[in-house]
Amino acid sequence: KVLTTKAQQIPVSSTKMGDYLYEDEKGPDLDHPDAVIRLASVVHRFKVPQMSHRKISFAKSFNTVGQHPKTRKLVLNADDHRKRLQEACEASKISSERVTNDARRYIPLIHSILVSCKVQPENARLDEKLIFEWMSGVEAKISGDSKSNKPKAFISEAIMYDLTMAIACEGLGRASAATENSMAGEFAAASRDYAAAAGVMEFLYKDHLPKWVSKGSNVQPDKLPAECHIAATRAYQTLFMANGQQMAVATVLMKPGKPNYSLVAKLCFGIMQGLEDFIGMLRKDASEAKGRMDKDFFSLIAFQIGIQKGLSLYFQARAAWDKDDFGVAIALMSEATVALRTRETISSKGLPDISKTPSLTPLKTELQSLRKHCNHVLHTWEKDNSSVYFAAVPQELSAEKKLQDGIRMNKSETYVLEEAEPALLVLPEGALQRSDSDLARELQERLNAGDDM
Repeated sequence: KVLTTKAQQIPVSSTKMGDYLYEDEKGPDLDHPDAVIRLASVVHRFKVPQMSHRKISFAKSFNTVGQHPKTRKLVLNADDHRKRLQEACEASKISSERVTNDARRYIPLIHSILVSCKVQPENARLDEKLIFEWMSGVEAKISGDSKSNKPKAFISEAIMYDLTMAIACEGLGRASAATENSMAGEFAAASRDYAAAAGVMEFLYKDHLPKWVSKGSNVQPDKLPAECHIAATRAYQTLFMANGQQMAVATVLMKPGKPNYSLVAKLCFGIMQGLEDFIGMLRKDASEAKGRMDKDFFSLIAFQIGIQKGLSLYFQARAAWDKDDFGVAIALMSEATVALRTRETISSKGLPDISKTPSLTPLKTELQSLRKHCNHVLHTWEKDNSSVYFAAVPQELSAEKKLQDGIRMNKSETYVLEEAEPALLVLPEGALQRSDSDLARELQERLNAGDDM
């Protein structure tokens, strides 16, 4: 399944109400239900990139120039760890920890091979072509191909391509781990994983990819997976930071006692803004990559945006009521109930119809519970106001009574690609005697081994 829509198994917390001497002293239970936590933290479960079964051997490709003992050890280790990463990424049951760890072991090796070729371009001659073929972890299967359940495979001879996709494996492995932790109710751990995933994407779009897709380069980002697209990786950093903030909200709501409603309202609003920015970035600067992504994924994003908007209004209402601003609280809660309805058209207020997206239908029970709770709170407040407070309820709220901007934590853990030590590439004596065809082939290889590597 592409989407993480299974309701998280959240333990029932102990009552937030105090101990009462008499049962009839209790007022109506207006504490937020577990459905609030589940819906606030629902996220997409990403896959990890996969390699094709095209045979790659660094040992064979660098057989002539890589005979130095340290170089030989490097290329053999690279072959071994690339195979392990491939197996981790295509396992029948993906282990995010295994993918992340295998990527971390392979990255220094492929990075060292890359640096070796860059600093010794005159000796970087291959016995066999290196042709790397990867499938994206964020794109959908090939449209119209009923026989394939995999995305389109992209091919490049650039060693930089293989390094980039290995780094993406580490990042998306952490995003996958975040989903697993979220489903287990381990929201603090999930938040840390999302911060790490966001850091990988930030490294790709700010540092790594600009060095590859540079002026004069023959790299065409739209002919490569989304993980190799500067604008797309920037968008995914924004998404992962928003997802991480969802985990922070869930962490707050899991704690016993009354949360800081005003703070949570601002955090939910900030999540909504981050999700909207993600969509805007893809639409504006990575439209081709966006077109290759799963439509159900964008249905979930639209649902998340609506849920976060509704929750922000809900928590704004709770904050207003606690400040004795009863009329405004009722008006805000009324808006929250409207925001959480299924919208009639794509341009009207409310949530997308989740019944039209099979992978979202498991959220139906939680959504019904949230709607019931909001209506219960609203009716209770209206009853109290009509009999006790008599506050005027505005027909329309002025802008200053509603949030215009949210809080965005923007947690992104710095990702560092460690400096690589080049290995010695040695041309044997007599290897400089080359034919015109050899020179032509070497020229092409050097083009792939320069900024495009």
